Amino acid sequence: MVAGGDMERRAFTEVRTVGRRIEGYAATFNSEARLGGFVERIAPGAFKEALNGDILALLDHDMGKVLGRTRSGTLRLMEDSKGLAFSLDLPDTQAGRDVLSLAERGDLGGMSFGFMVPKGGESWHGEQRTLTRISLKEISI
Repeated sequence: MVAGGDMERRAFTEVRTVGRRIEGYAATFNSEARLGGFVERIAPGAFKEALNGDILALLDHDMGKVLGRTRSGTLRLMEDSKGLAFSLDLPDTQAGRDVLSLAERGDLGGMSFGFMVPKGGESWHGEQRTLTRISLKEISI
């Protein structure tokens, strides 16, 4: 089992460019992820409460490489029937230009997100963990 209160990360690969913006999914619902000794899935609606907070978009989970944030409107997040969709306006910084170049070439490894599971936000059935509430901290390229 995963200890409560520890930051966790998960990765997904759907990213596309639209001008100086990248968009896609930072997470998808009901997809099984095999994580060592257990299988995990994210239930629809798991991000709903977290979307009201200030979420950062980072490069490689590095707090020193902020690419956008929901508070400023440069990062937009929403849940749809597929998962956690994002749209990120890339900054005209070295990191932003590098990300755009890599995305245009198809070289990005994808997206991931850092989160914590609040009390009561998960259920276990044997070796299967279902996340029903996620305290989203950041998404990363």
